[in-house]
Amino acid sequence: MNIIQKITRAIRFLIRGKPKDARMAIVEQSLLMDNIGVGRSDETHQYCVAVQGIHDPLFYGLFASLITDLRKRIDVSGHLLLVHSISYAIGTGWRESISRSLPYSWLVSSQWARANKRLVGPVGYRSHSIRHPIGDLIDWRHAGKLWRALGSAKDASVLSVDGILIGDLVIDSYLRFRPSPEFNVNDSFVRKIIWQALRDIRRASLFFKVAKPKLYLSSYSTYIEHGVAVRIALKYGVAVRVYGNPSSFGMKLSLTHFYHTIDTSEYKKDFSELTNRNVRLDEAEKMLNLRFSGGVDTATAYMKTSAYEISNETVPNVAGDVVIFLHDFYDSPHVYADLVFPDFWSWIIFTIEVLKEAKIGFWIKPHPNQISLSDLAYKELINRYANLRIISPRINNKQLAEAGMKCGVTVYGTVAHELAYMGVPSIACARHPHHSFDFCRTAHTKKQYRSFLLTPDVSNLSKKEMRDQSLAFVYMHNLNLSSSEQVFRTLYSNYFKVSEDQCAEINSLHEELALLRRQTVWQIHVDQLVEDFGRDISKKSCVA
Repeated sequence: MNIIQKITRAIRFLIRGKPKDARMAIVEQSLLMDNIGVGRSDETHQYCVAVQGIHDPLFYGLFASLITDLRKRIDVSGHLLLVHSISYAIGTGWRESISRSLPYSWLVSSQWARANKRLVGPVGYRSHSIRHPIGDLIDWRHAGKLWRALGSAKDASVLSVDGILIGDLVIDSYLRFRPSPEFNVNDSFVRKIIWQALRDIRRASLFFKVAKPKLYLSSYSTYIEHGVAVRIALKYGVAVRVYGNPSSFGMKLSLTHFYHTIDTSEYKKDFSELTNRNVRLDEAEKMLNLRFSGGVDTATAYMKTSAYEISNETVPNVAGDVVIFLHDFYDSPHVYADLVFPDFWSWIIFTIEVLKEAKIGFWIKPHPNQISLSDLAYKELINRYANLRIISPRINNKQLAEAGMKCGVTVYGTVAHELAYMGVPSIACARHPHHSFDFCRTAHTKKQYRSFLLTPDVSNLSKKEMRDQSLAFVYMHNLNLSSSEQVFRTLYSNYFKVSEDQCAEINSLHEELALLRRQTVWQIHVDQLVEDFGRDISKKSCVA
């Protein structure tokens, strides 16, 4: 094949083709045979559902399957929201600029639009588009004003536009796609992110006002890519469901909780109202003991190996010292509300400075599942502070507790309930999963956080009370489910694993998806989606 033929074929694929993924073809073929409610894109349907067009075979199959089963109940049309923008590349070089350019993004997103058209429907809007050039120019100017104002703002995370909070989304997008462990408000890339957020607000607002969908299906709710559409939908009274957390399939969001992390604010209260609480505590203890012995439970099913595998490494002498548990510096820190710091870098610098000044002994334990970029940030941290005492991530937290550590410090890590079970207090500084309980002291300001660090041995509870509350959390977070719900959670985690397994069989993704759709929990969830359109809707299909 000569060079002209290769170029011609490449152009033809870019203009007409779909993503080259055999797994998607299998899913599409199966769903088209089953999708009895699919009509032409120009047909008028009684109801409308918006679907995020994420570039991922996992969500491609998941959302198409939900639409397929939804159409068996009601007469509904789908609209695809192609919200990729900043996320087309990681970095700010010329190659990354090309990847984020309109021509490139249009070609790539068009492939996904064609892949979804028969199963979901036509495009509702694109984050990258030339349809509103004047509006984009106005947004660029507005973004400049907002960016310059942020330079003197105390807290960039509270930035709002038209009543929509975007500051946290801007910070997280910067950390991930700049990439940088620290948010630098003076970086011109921040202006580009704000500009894209403004464009997304305008496009999403127009779509939700005109199309008036009753339901929006999204993968996650973080970064501007996911978060803007989610928050605009909620503003216009649209029911929003997210599916990116294997522990909360199709969780419904609200104006008061628009995070894809589970709202745990009622855990303590809800547990106190359960019967047979001692029996439930025993169930939770069995689960934790399995985890501590190196086993994998439902809460850690996503991990390739147990964090409590036995290590032959020597446990350092942490007796009487604080242990700081690092986070992945590039992971989105604002997946929980009320974060005291803008990013994990400023948190760890503040923490180290306070402890060093007070001459309180401390150790640092790196995150066991951090990405390679975090390794670079970790090395920078070591270079900045000589003689930092580091704990190998292969040494588990049970070994540290048995060695006499005084206190654990985290932003919002689940390590807090594990330490509490072992009688070790902890300190956090965000609305973490355990915030309704008392075994972890939660700071709401930097001043309060500093005071907690200076008194690391203070605990609000006795060791028995800490242990019982820890078990109550474990039960509410992992075991307060029916047997069918627990099975479904495991299957959903398996679906995620298979989608990421490069060595998996081609049809394995389809098989895992088909298994999910056969579960009672799936059918109940589809019923819930029908109710999102209005409780007066008949569950019988409107399609002849």
